[in-house]
Parts: sequence; C-alpha cells; structure tokens
Amino acid sequence: MDSIPSNDTTPPFITLDAFDGEKGAAVLMALESARNGEPDVWAALVSEDDTIDARLRSQGVTNPGDRSSIKWDDATVLFTVCMELNGNDRPLQLGDGKARERIGRFPWGSGSPIDYLIEFIRPAKVEGAIERMGSEEIISYLNDLSMRCSEKRLSHSNYQQGTGGLDIRGFLDARQVHMLRKGLSGRGWSVAGDEPLDGGMRDASKHLLTILKAAERRGVGICLRSHS
Repeated sequence: MDSIPSNDTTPPFITLDAFDGEKGAAVLMALESARNGEPDVWAALVSEDDTIDARLRSQGVTNPGDRSSIKWDDATVLFTVCMELNGNDRPLQLGDGKARERIGRFPWGSGSPIDYLIEFIRPAKVEGAIERMGSEEIISYLNDLSMRCSEKRLSHSNYQQGTGGLDIRGFLDARQVHMLRKGLSGRGWSVAGDEPLDGGMRDASKHLLTILKAAERRGVGICLRSHS
C-alpha cells in the first residue's frame, strides 16, 4: 500500500480494544443522564450490575453508585467499567501484533482505517448483491465504531477528553462485531474508483477483519480509542 507524505502533525495511534458493548450502551446512557442532572439512572445501573460495582471498587472507588463522588471523567469511567480482561485481570488482547500495528496509524487523513473504509466503500456491482449485506449497513456499523461517543452523536460528549489523552470514539457489541465481520467478508461492497491509496481498502479491511474475528472467537465487542 502506498503511503501519503508526512506532515507536521502526527495522527493519533488507533487502538481496537476488547469491550463489553452491551454494558457500554447502558453505561453511556447512564453517564449522559448524570450529566443532564439525572443521577438516579447511574445509581440504578450500578445497583443492578454487581460487576460494575466490583470493577470500580477494585480501582479504589468507595461509593460506585454515586456518580458525583467518582472524580474520573466519563471516558475513564466508560473504559474502566467496560474493557474486557483476561484471566490475569489484564486487558484482553485481540489479533496479532501486525494487525494491531497496521490498525494503529493508517497513512491517510485522521490516521484511522475505519474512517478510510467509511469514506471509500461503495455498493457492490455484482449480480445478487442485493441479498447480501450492502455497503450502507456496513457503514452504519463502522459509524458506530468510529463516532458513537462523538459530539456528532451526543449533546454533552467529553469522551475525547479523558485522563492521559484517552479518546473513546465508539464501540460495538458482540452481535454487531459478528454482523460487521460477516459484511466485510462478503461481496456486498466494493471500492471507490478514486481511492487515494493503492490497496488501502484491501489493507484496512484485512486488518480490521483480523481484529473482528478475534473478538468473535472470544464473544466480545470492541471499542475504538485513540491516543497521541
């Protein structure tokens, strides 16, 4: 794949992490409710989900049900509560090192291969493609992964301003991971004729599929975050 010329601004490093997307949706709603002056939604969620309470207490939070007593920003809370851990209580790694590295800093625009896929994916031009997952449905999943936590979706989004530069852009649950993997593996999409990078779509989809397949084997969702 050809690269683009470098400039003075180094794009952020993109990471696709193992993530509990179903829990993430509930946590996101509760955090947004708390920001809108409805703390009871957060309190109810924590009281109903022992794993959230336990995860926060393990990190030194003494009263997890009281959002105002947790001094962390929303991005840190979301990531801490929903990240998937391995048997040693360390973050679960998805895919091989090569795939993670190629996903990490894509040589185009924002540095995100997900944004590149969204920009240059097109409907397939093959007979029978109507029966397969088309480009519009694939893009909807890619958009959730790329901007579910962005200001474009949330009125009070601050998930790009977390501690230590934590920037959570979006996430998918395990079912959505399966659907996106199925769509990208199929023939319901094609590549724009004006794609700027030779083999860029092939490279981006290949390495994203590696991560999606790893997540599917583990039965987990994924989140997209970036850091400088």
